[in-house]
Amino acid sequence: MADRHPGKRPAVVAAVVVAAALLAWPVIGQQSRVESPLASESDESQLPAPATDVPPPPPRSLLPDSFDAPASVADANPPAAAPAIAIPRQALPSGPPVAGPGIVDPFAVAAATGRDISVFGALRLETGGYGPAIFTGSRGAFLAGLNRRMTAPIGSRWVAITLRRALLSESAAPAGIAPGDWVASRASLLIRIGEIDGAKALVDGVPIDRYTPALYQVAAQAALAAADLGGLCPIAITGRSLSTDPMWQLAVGMCAAMQGDDLTAASVFDALREDVKGVEPFDVRLGERVATIAGDVGRASNIEWSESPPLTLYRYGVATAAGVAIPADRLAALGPARFGWLVRSAGVAPEIRLAALRPAAIQGTVSATELVSGIAALSPSNIASASTGDAAADTPAGRLRTAFAGTGINDRLAAMRAIWASGADADDRYGALIESATAAARLPVSAQAGDESPDIIAALLAAGSANAARRWWPIADKAGGAVRAKAWALLATGSGGVPVTPAEFDDWRSDSDADDRRAGLLLAALAGLGSASGSGWDALRAELLPRTVNSWTRAIDAAAAAGRTGEVAILAATGVQGPWTQVPPLHLYHIVAALTRTGRGQEARLIAAEALTRS
Repeated sequence: MADRHPGKRPAVVAAVVVAAALLAWPVIGQQSRVESPLASESDESQLPAPATDVPPPPPRSLLPDSFDAPASVADANPPAAAPAIAIPRQALPSGPPVAGPGIVDPFAVAAATGRDISVFGALRLETGGYGPAIFTGSRGAFLAGLNRRMTAPIGSRWVAITLRRALLSESAAPAGIAPGDWVASRASLLIRIGEIDGAKALVDGVPIDRYTPALYQVAAQAALAAADLGGLCPIAITGRSLSTDPMWQLAVGMCAAMQGDDLTAASVFDALREDVKGVEPFDVRLGERVATIAGDVGRASNIEWSESPPLTLYRYGVATAAGVAIPADRLAALGPARFGWLVRSAGVAPEIRLAALRPAAIQGTVSATELVSGIAALSPSNIASASTGDAAADTPAGRLRTAFAGTGINDRLAAMRAIWASGADADDRYGALIESATAAARLPVSAQAGDESPDIIAALLAAGSANAARRWWPIADKAGGAVRAKAWALLATGSGGVPVTPAEFDDWRSDSDADDRRAGLLLAALAGLGSASGSGWDALRAELLPRTVNSWTRAIDAAAAAGRTGEVAILAATGVQGPWTQVPPLHLYHIVAALTRTGRGQEARLIAAEALTRS
């Protein structure tokens, strides 16, 4: 940022607003959770509390750190086809309305000039979406309630990927929720699971005159998580009128400076500096840093993190956009979603982005290909020889290079073993499998790799390459023993193409020395896929998979029976709100069965294989 001077407004404004886009690496409880993830037995309990005449409490400072969108404003007269539910109406927050005199109902969008967003999303069927009807028949308030309560990270990479695709699919809004509020609910959850590109794609695609108050709030969260201060400018004035949160006033000041209006910017920051009870002085100094870079406000002081309050979304977004380095030990305050944000932000130091790559891949926000490309792009420059360009062997980039292009299969296998061994714990080892997947896909199927075939298969399935994984079965089959047993379980769930019988199951159980929990997970996966039915499986199911019913199992089964794919994806994510060691086999069974029933069989298989790999 040293070459940016206050007098060079046009160039500086562009640098502040789009630097990240120009420089970024290219985007391509204590016991097993046998209780229901839903709050109670009744779906109606998930609805917002009835509205009263008591005004809502004032918003928390600088946008909610939890990224929860406000409860939806519901239609007083939902379509006749919608389930009969009592959804309360709520008034807009105090302050001038979005448009026109009085209070405006967000459903009254007929006069808006922007495109209709009743069917809206970034992924069409041909680009990986799940179709326009995936939320048809669902109740909007129920789904929005589930979204608000969901925590990050989702315990399963492939459940998170399935959820992301459902939320991003071009689809009709469910009954009983304003389309703008439904976009806000989807985008808010995407932000909280680290999928910042998807969240931005949703909110940026909505015309401003289709925004609801909830969407203003979530759009601001998305802009800050992406360190895109320019994204605040079209919504700052209206956002300030809808909310008393000082973030909006800070945004007005920063945007005025970026647009060359130094007098307004100076006036805004003068007022904020005097309002010591309403806004932290540190937050004003951050805003002034942006104004100083963009214009002639000229009052920004040094940013001393040792004197700062805890890191918040506002502080992260503004500091990153302004080129103010955030100490690495402060970033954990942002929660698990930060990994997905960090890898997409060019304003973050390369070593921090590099360290965030593998966690982001585990969470499903970075693909296997992106993970490899990111390691190559972000590794320190001293890993390469100036004369040859070759990466040093004992580095992440060097191991990947050897895994891809070693002199022989033994060298390539040795590099892959080193990548797998680099995993610091069970989750990180799963990330190492993802890291090795693209190299594994290029490895010739050979008996020389027989002992490594289960890990190669696991890596390929972690990246979604089921067909490539299946090609390794003849090698693993001939290896026999524990090698065959592990490969059989992964392929029986993840890709098919292997015999699945009670005798094979018993052989696997014996050869792999599996405990009852692991055996229960495999049986749950096979039963959910429909591969463990018939009299030969009855005794095993009675032993390892006792059936219990709760509100969550009823909800996901009912959604699957009705073909509500989007609702199934959301409920599946609520069923894995923790590490795989805490996910009971019963949950895996219902998730796999529901996804299979709604036509998402490939996702169901990859989730099943992931459960076996990570449990």
